[in-house]
Amino acid sequence: MKKLQGNTAAKVCAWIVLLAAAWGAGVFGVRALLSFQSVPSDSWQYSGWFYSAMAERSRDLKEGIELSCQLDALEQRLAEGNADATLQADAEALREERENVGERFSRNNTWFRFRVLNADTGEVMGTNLAEGESMRKAVRDMRRETFAVQDGEVYEDVFYYDPETGAGYQTPPTAGLNPEAESAPVKLVLEYGVPEEIANVEIQDEFYQIWQTYEHDRAFFRQYLTGFGWLGALTLLALIWVLWTSGHKAGEERIVTTWQEKIWFDLYAAAMIAAVVCLTACIIWAAEQLYWGSANVYSRMNEDHQTFFDLGVLGTGALFAAAVGCAALLLRTLAVRIKAGRLAQTTLLCRVVGWTVRTVRDFVRFLPFTWKLVAGFGVYVIFTFWLTMRGRYDGFFLMINFLLQLALLLFLSWWAYGYYRLRQGTKSIAGGDLEYQIDTKRMPYDLRLQAEDLNNISAGLSAAVDEKLKSERFKAELITNVSHDLKTPLTSIINYVNLLKSTEQTDPKASEYIEVLDRKSQRLKKLTEDLVEASKASTGVLSVTREKIGMGQLIDQASAEWEEKLTGRKLTLVTTLPEGETWVYADGRHLWRVLDNLLSNCAKYAMEGTRVYLDLERGKGQVVLSVKNISRDPLNVPAERLMERFVRGEDSRSTEGSGLGLSIARSLTELQGGAFDLAVDGDLFKAIVTLPQAS
Repeated sequence: MKKLQGNTAAKVCAWIVLLAAAWGAGVFGVRALLSFQSVPSDSWQYSGWFYSAMAERSRDLKEGIELSCQLDALEQRLAEGNADATLQADAEALREERENVGERFSRNNTWFRFRVLNADTGEVMGTNLAEGESMRKAVRDMRRETFAVQDGEVYEDVFYYDPETGAGYQTPPTAGLNPEAESAPVKLVLEYGVPEEIANVEIQDEFYQIWQTYEHDRAFFRQYLTGFGWLGALTLLALIWVLWTSGHKAGEERIVTTWQEKIWFDLYAAAMIAAVVCLTACIIWAAEQLYWGSANVYSRMNEDHQTFFDLGVLGTGALFAAAVGCAALLLRTLAVRIKAGRLAQTTLLCRVVGWTVRTVRDFVRFLPFTWKLVAGFGVYVIFTFWLTMRGRYDGFFLMINFLLQLALLLFLSWWAYGYYRLRQGTKSIAGGDLEYQIDTKRMPYDLRLQAEDLNNISAGLSAAVDEKLKSERFKAELITNVSHDLKTPLTSIINYVNLLKSTEQTDPKASEYIEVLDRKSQRLKKLTEDLVEASKASTGVLSVTREKIGMGQLIDQASAEWEEKLTGRKLTLVTTLPEGETWVYADGRHLWRVLDNLLSNCAKYAMEGTRVYLDLERGKGQVVLSVKNISRDPLNVPAERLMERFVRGEDSRSTEGSGLGLSIARSLTELQGGAFDLAVDGDLFKAIVTLPQAS
């Protein structure tokens, strides 16, 4: 299909068909237009051509009567003895002219039938009817005219029009007679008409030509109209093809523009429309010339006129084809611009209007919101006041005022709904739903800007959180991998140290070195295990099996296990437990590790000679375990930071701690659905573990 659209030969053929079909449609259209006057009438004697020919015959006949009266008066003067040679010549010329008129009005030379009667006596003064032939039967429609003859002159009735009153009246033929004339006036009646059937080709006068034209037009009008319809449809199809293929070129995927699309569309359209208007005016003028040229019956009887008529019809068709071509060029460039999406860009008016609208819009948008509100409210008040004052006298303005208030109500409702959506979105983002995006469609401009900023903040926060989680996962993976890689050589070191311990050493220094290696390797093993466990606990990889556990029993076991170590550090463990067993819903293995880390932390960092308090409370569906001690070193670190990994209460890092105990304890507590908190008050250190109580 695209290949067909880009075929140049097909495009050229389409243009040729378009112009040729338009030319043929123009020719047939002019023919049908000129023939149309013969279609509605029932008789050929109702056409304008027939009326024109009848008026001309009537006028010529009256001139002939006037000529005959002049000849009679001249012959009377000659009979009275006036034998002037000049009068004789004039009489001879008048006789010749009268014979020509008589020959022209002979029934053998014309279909015009007439009878001149004396209005007073009814005597027939002249006629071309056959003997015994009735005037009413001889013609289809008989016409009557009255006039008067005096001294060789014909006086007809005259129609007057008074421009002041606008009234019209018709004077009798005797109104213009000369009362001082020698002879008395003679009133005459002219009756005339033409037969309906005049198919006799021997008499080819103007009426025969009119009848022949009438019959020809009635016979060919449908053919002209059909030809115009078919060629018009072909023109339309060719135009559709031209518009469909416009802008396409073989081997090009995009729409290809030409030099026409480089011209501003409104200027191009104005030029083409002006050309179409001028061509249409020429077509109308040519059609009028053809019509009035054909209305002259005598010119139609001339072969040169027929040649001129045919050439005029062909020329009018060419003008019509040119007008269609200009319109097709305009539609083609319009189609190409629309297909290429460049109609507004290549229209000067659109560019100017668009620039103006954008300038005003940007000016209004960059105004502070308060200024917009004040300016809008001021315009609203002024316009409402004007409508109210006009509405006092005109209900139409009152109705406009009502519609304005309704529009303002709808606008405020729209703005309030947009503000509601903005507030709901803000609450969702503030609640932690960083993926939430506020819908800004059909939202007021200022609210939309605020919503877009919130959406951008949400996206930024979400990206930051994702990046942080990614970093945490990376650190956890790094710790896990490094710890795993350290286990193999560390295991070998511990094994070889154990082998050395099983041998007898003669050198006391060697035994001391072996003891140091054993202690440090065990510490490194513990650090490695803590790193792996801390990584797993922070990422939630550890499996959790929660069950009903007796917290008092677990504390007793932990106290018994750490009593010796605490006593060695001169620390006294004070345990306060409620009566009866306290049950918690937790993972026993992880909960034991939490207690172990807390007591280990006390053994490492508590001041010697002090007490370590271990208290257990229950109530409100929770069990709270608190461990308190006095720190040996000043606690210059915030409580929240103490729960971070690799952070210790003393900065010298001279103790054996890794800084992972409290971090592991918090992660394990949270994995069990509990909460882990620290409180620091001077040198007082307090760890609080909260777990759900089991019924």
